[in-house]
Amino acid sequence: MIDDFVEQHKLLGKAVPEIINAYAAALETRRVTPAATPADLEKLFDEPLPEKGIPIEDLLRRFREDVEPNAMGVPSPKYFGQFNPTPLPIGVWADALASLLNQNAGAWRNGPTSAMIEARVIRWLCDLLDYGPRSFGTLASGGSEANLIALKCARDQVAATIKDGGVRSAASDLVVYASEQCHYSIDKSVDLLGLGRTSLRKIATDERFHIRPDLLREQIARDRAEGRLPCCVVGVAGTTSTGVIDPLEDLAVIARDNDCWYHVDAAYGGPLAFSSKHKDKLRGIAVADSITFDPHKWMFVPFACGATLVRDGGRVLRDSFDMSPEYLSEDRGGVDVEFDFFRYGQMGTRRFNSLKLWMAIKFMGREGYARTVERHIDLTNYLASRLDQLPGFKRVGQVETAVCCFRFLADLVPPDSIEQDRVQQRLQQAIERSGEAWLTTTVLHGHRALRVNINSFLTRQRHVDDLIIALLQAAIAL
Repeated sequence: MIDDFVEQHKLLGKAVPEIINAYAAALETRRVTPAATPADLEKLFDEPLPEKGIPIEDLLRRFREDVEPNAMGVPSPKYFGQFNPTPLPIGVWADALASLLNQNAGAWRNGPTSAMIEARVIRWLCDLLDYGPRSFGTLASGGSEANLIALKCARDQVAATIKDGGVRSAASDLVVYASEQCHYSIDKSVDLLGLGRTSLRKIATDERFHIRPDLLREQIARDRAEGRLPCCVVGVAGTTSTGVIDPLEDLAVIARDNDCWYHVDAAYGGPLAFSSKHKDKLRGIAVADSITFDPHKWMFVPFACGATLVRDGGRVLRDSFDMSPEYLSEDRGGVDVEFDFFRYGQMGTRRFNSLKLWMAIKFMGREGYARTVERHIDLTNYLASRLDQLPGFKRVGQVETAVCCFRFLADLVPPDSIEQDRVQQRLQQAIERSGEAWLTTTVLHGHRALRVNINSFLTRQRHVDDLIIALLQAAIAL
């Protein structure tokens, strides 16, 4: 049996790198979006549960012919959609190495190296954001889970009885506050934590889409007067729709004045801290009680890799999550229990995700990430300047990170009409159908807008110029 095991690895070790190398070599020329419809793919993969296995060669052929050609070209330099970047090659292969070792990173004795490497990368992220020596954290599947972990810490610190007694044991209804531009995972988190989605107060933004601190103070005062308990203030460092950063220092003061937990969702914007040129945009983040950070966004680590960082990390996370089941509770005579990461979040079995993050940081270094972040922001400003020169295109908001939003205002259509919203959707769909690039739309101040995020380390100015041409051609066709 061991011989078969080794032979399979030899076969795959030769064939899979060839597939990966061919895919990477074709990124510049291949379609970004697949042409297949859901019906096409449903038919392609419609088959019963196999009764017998098939050879590895046949499986790889199916991957080459059916899976790869119909996948979204997320690694493409012409992908301008969500915060989904090209993964670093070292991260891709680190994923394979993590799968080879198959460590359970939940407990020290099941994954000693995974535990120590996770503790180290968490320390690096904390130091990057100027968190203090007591800060600690845990890796998560992404920003949604990281936000959930942070908000549970907030709930349990503000109302300690809830963890055991449920929300009915709280002295009054808890309330969470965030910008109307906050990520949808905040809504899901208050739901999952039993607070109810109506406990989330979404505060209006200014003309540039930052939360308005004056309205936040008014809402907190109103909730207090009505007998509710303000629990958590959420600041956003890099909103999904526009990439803007809330006034983090102002929010910190408001949270402190009202005895609220202060959480910053920096899932996207956290890597600004690598750049001395842009780090100041995160001023105020170091006083947050917790921070969400997603290395699988602007750090180019393959999915999935998020993180929750907590200023008083070890104590707070264990207060909220620690348990000692009988099969993991024996005294092993050391400090290794501190590296049982199942004690710091809700997951038990955990993948060795710290390996790809550790390798990525070691490969890029602070300087490598700083250069890339700065180049992305420069390219986004270049895109904005080109759009400002094009007739019919109007930018929405300002560029603060590497996100640019704009509208194409078609002639003879009222600028704020529903029909103009449809124009934005048709333009986006025309580019998607072409396969030449991919961008998204969003809704800003009640109207549909086009949204471009430069998030691939492969993207260069020529790709931005090609996007401009594609936008003009689609606009002319409309």
